[in-house]
Amino acid sequence: MTPYIDGHCHLNSPELREDVQLHVDKAVEAGVGRMLVVGSDEESSWEAVDMASRFSPQGVRASVGIHPHEAGRYPDGIPSDLLAMADRKEVFAVGEIGLDYHYDHSPRSVQREVMAAQIGWAKVKNLPVVFHVREAFADFFSLINDNPLGDAGGVVHCFSGSWSEAKMCLDLGLYLGFGGMITFKSAQEVRECLSSSPMDRIILETDSPWLAPVPYRGKTNTPSMMPLIYRAASDITGRTLSSVAQSVWQNGKDLYRWGEQDV
Repeated sequence: MTPYIDGHCHLNSPELREDVQLHVDKAVEAGVGRMLVVGSDEESSWEAVDMASRFSPQGVRASVGIHPHEAGRYPDGIPSDLLAMADRKEVFAVGEIGLDYHYDHSPRSVQREVMAAQIGWAKVKNLPVVFHVREAFADFFSLINDNPLGDAGGVVHCFSGSWSEAKMCLDLGLYLGFGGMITFKSAQEVRECLSSSPMDRIILETDSPWLAPVPYRGKTNTPSMMPLIYRAASDITGRTLSSVAQSVWQNGKDLYRWGEQDV
């Protein structure tokens, strides 16, 4: 069968990094052919690049950027060393970037400034953008309107908005990322967004180590749990598992422009 992808994971998190070889091996055994390790700041972005370099044959790839939680640490803009990481062959996206008005770990004005700067960075490098948006879609759409994405586009990962917000993302040409949340009893609206979205705009992910799917909810999530998310997506969309795997594999190639032998 077509390999799975994990379109968004944090093997560089404290929960997973010490046993990264084990987690990569288990993911490959589970049928995962691509894993995008995502950066949240300069340090974790470098770790993502390092892991992608070490585990490239197993399908690990990197994304680099500044998460909205960390935006307050960068009042002077994106560090030059981080900007330079985007030129590395292991890097296939800028992110995760965006807005988080649920926790407000960084001032909202700073979050917006850092998000806009990183959109410009991604456009210059012709890389897709991995967005994090939580309780902030109005400002997100306003920022995108003022700072249009480049041709490489992007994905709203861990989508948790309404169908009207999903439709606006799709109308902008964005992909929608869905993970373990689609298995949660309380997430009916998210499931409806998945079932209503065109299959050629769906990315599946774990966001590990968080949001483990049922029956492991509350435990540490890993890329090896991707089969549970694919099976849930198959049930929700009414498509065969093989069809979902084929579509999402192609979507990953289209969005991230990773080939069979890309590094």
